[in-house]
Amino acid sequence: TKPAPASLATVLMTTAVAKGFNLPARTLMDIAGADTFKGGLSMLPTLSLPALPLTLKTLGIIFPYALTMATVGLIESLLTLQLVDGMVEDGKRASTSKECRGQGLGNLFSGLTGGMGGCALIGQSLMNVEAGGTSKISGVAMSLALGTGIIAAAPLLGQIPIAALVGIMLLVCQQTFNWSSLRLVGKVPRLDIAVIILVSYITVIEDLAKAVVAGTIVSALSFAWKQSTQIFCDKSVNEKGWSVFKLHGPIFFGSTQKLEAMFDIKAIEEEDIVLDFMESRVYDHSALVAINNLASKFGEQGKTVHLRHLSPDCQILLDKVHGEKGAPPYELIEADGENDPIYTPVEESSAYGNFASNMR
Repeated sequence: TKPAPASLATVLMTTAVAKGFNLPARTLMDIAGADTFKGGLSMLPTLSLPALPLTLKTLGIIFPYALTMATVGLIESLLTLQLVDGMVEDGKRASTSKECRGQGLGNLFSGLTGGMGGCALIGQSLMNVEAGGTSKISGVAMSLALGTGIIAAAPLLGQIPIAALVGIMLLVCQQTFNWSSLRLVGKVPRLDIAVIILVSYITVIEDLAKAVVAGTIVSALSFAWKQSTQIFCDKSVNEKGWSVFKLHGPIFFGSTQKLEAMFDIKAIEEEDIVLDFMESRVYDHSALVAINNLASKFGEQGKTVHLRHLSPDCQILLDKVHGEKGAPPYELIEADGENDPIYTPVEESSAYGNFASNMR
């Protein structure tokens, strides 16, 4: 119920049973020490700067740990925010930018008063929501209640058994974990499952920050590899007797090798080759170099390459690849102002210039 949340009732009952039956249960005071739970006004923090020399050497020592803690804190806070948004169906969504700014300011003032860095807690947030505390006041109320307890009732808080808190956290884990995701095993790509296992393992062995970095790198490499296999082309012969290769899929550093391998240049008999990029997209400099190299190989066999439906920015960059000498005679960039794709919006259309008159 709202007056007596289940988690609070569990702590009170477990503490009463442990004391009533004199059970050998370890308490918070056993773990943190008696000084931590002595209570009184002496527990209030004082405003002061850390007693550290303000030098680059100090910054070099602190920065790696600060970066790790900030990363872990932000990740956990944003995950908690997403979880709470999903539980509280009030049609509103919390602001992630406000959450990050508030957490940064809170940790800054916490450090100035001798406190520890902190972030949103999944367990505490889940218990708050289940107890009916869904507004911003719930977090403030929890902080005030905890601060009052440490000052006025610290010895009593020190008698809480660790087992009671462990039990609550296990229940939070059980409620937080998305058990339905286990049904996806065998239905989603194995590489996705491997990423989940990798991130979970590194989180337990190292920390969440390293796990996120490793997961991001592996996922990015996995995405690049998958995209590199999506490129293919359709071959036809037009009314002029030219070979037309209509390319499909993304062209970037991961797919350039497959792009060049698709063409058996010596086996193509036609003198004019059309590379149509309408259903493809050029992503990076490696793709531009690959296109240029492919045209050069055709040129060495005495063939002429017609590059069609490249975006205007690709046409500019290809010109830059050739340098001041310009494109060789066997490589023709054929601009079509009406049909050439534009991958990204441009605020001023004049930024592209008049390609129809500038292209060869």
